[in-house]
Amino acid sequence: MKRSMIAADAKETLLDLIDEVTIALEELQEDEVRGELNEYGEGAKAVYVQMLEFIRERWEESEEIGLDFNIEERFPI
Repeated sequence: MKRSMIAADAKETLLDLIDEVTIALEELQEDEVRGELNEYGEGAKAVYVQMLEFIRERWEESEEIGLDFNIEERFPI
């Protein structure tokens, strides 16, 4: 079976990844506010926060594209 792939450069891929991770963190944050965050969600949240911090530290353009905030403050783990 052949999989269809959308051609994207590294920057587009990284931007999409940041969007996906941020959306997931916002959903986990909502679960936490409702008191519905389980151990799996807590672990996933910690990994997503680490991923965003890693990207911010390694990519010079990260602040320009929106990672110009304290990630752990916005998404406390």
